[in-house]
Amino acid sequence: MRRLYVFTTLLALVAGLSLVPHALARVDSGGTYSVYPRVDATVIALEPQGLATIRTTNGTTYEVVQRPPWQVGDRVTCEHVAYARVPWERLDCRKVSG
Repeated sequence: MRRLYVFTTLLALVAGLSLVPHALARVDSGGTYSVYPRVDATVIALEPQGLATIRTTNGTTYEVVQRPPWQVGDRVTCEHVAYARVPWERLDCRKVSG
């Protein structure tokens, strides 16, 4: 009888602890932030579909979702998005100056 009690307790303990890493992995401890550095860029073209083409300081070009007050020549700073479904949502950009 004691053996059954020990086995049941041990089984419950192992089952309970096996769920802890999964539960802790889903806790939003700091947000879904990216480990990539911010990107400084300039708006070089605006498209009617709501996209903007930007060129970073190192020469790389990206298509990003444009914000309403953007104009060609505006300086923007962008952060990489950790989880993006489409390429133009990989950077989240904000206008720095006009």
